Amino acid sequence: MVNVINALGKQELFSPQKVYNSLMRSGATSDIAKKITEKVEGKIRPNISTFEIYKIIKKDLIKEQKSSAIRFDLKYAIKKIGPDGFIFEKYIRGVFEELGFEVVNNQILKGKCISYEIDFIAKKDNIKYIGECKYRNSTGERIDVNVILKSFAVLDDLKNNNSFNNMEAMVVTNEKFTESAIKYAECKKIKLLGWRYPLNKGLESMIDENRAYPITILPSFNRNYLDFFAKENVLSIKNLSDEKISLLKKYKIKENYLKTLRDEANLLFD
Repeated sequence: MVNVINALGKQELFSPQKVYNSLMRSGATSDIAKKITEKVEGKIRPNISTFEIYKIIKKDLIKEQKSSAIRFDLKYAIKKIGPDGFIFEKYIRGVFEELGFEVVNNQILKGKCISYEIDFIAKKDNIKYIGECKYRNSTGERIDVNVILKSFAVLDDLKNNNSFNNMEAMVVTNEKFTESAIKYAECKKIKLLGWRYPLNKGLESMIDENRAYPITILPSFNRNYLDFFAKENVLSIKNLSDEKISLLKKYKIKENYLKTLRDEANLLFD
């Protein structure tokens, strides 16, 4: 077996099954997933990076099934929402709203000791979360236990004010959690939502199931326009309506370009 270099800069054994599974998650047919996996196996060399493998897969997938190639880019598309976390918070708000939650961003809540700025509050039926978003734009970063410790401390202080006894804390990230972060969160009943966590119910699964793909996933999207799209709350491809297109034109974005984006978005709804 051949060793490759993962996002953390460490060696791991190359896994054809991981390649196949990632292709299937993108919506590729089993025949296409098998065909590309075999091609990738033929191009693997010792210590090739997983990012280089990603580029090989993406290039072949574009030729075979364009809609799957777009979905395959989800993790990197979310990273394009940066460089800071403000737009990520607004995007996460939209994802939760797709699930039927009422969501507000950037609230100041008073605890027994001090007040806290909360990234979002999400409510649905009897479920109420105070949420912290941890956006990362560097591949391989992990959310450590210190973040979870802080969330538990904030929740504890808020509950001691007797106003938030029925709320749960949640930490949302576009990356992964360390083992110690997961262990502590399970112990203290802090909800975690990250890349492939919880298993089969992670952030990527939530986005895929609801087709709440970020606007940055579209191949023609120009990041120079990201702030304009954020101002008009067009951070999900689902928001790219005729009404929103009309609003975006005031930023001197050409209508033909906006229609190209919508055509690409339609590929993900077939």
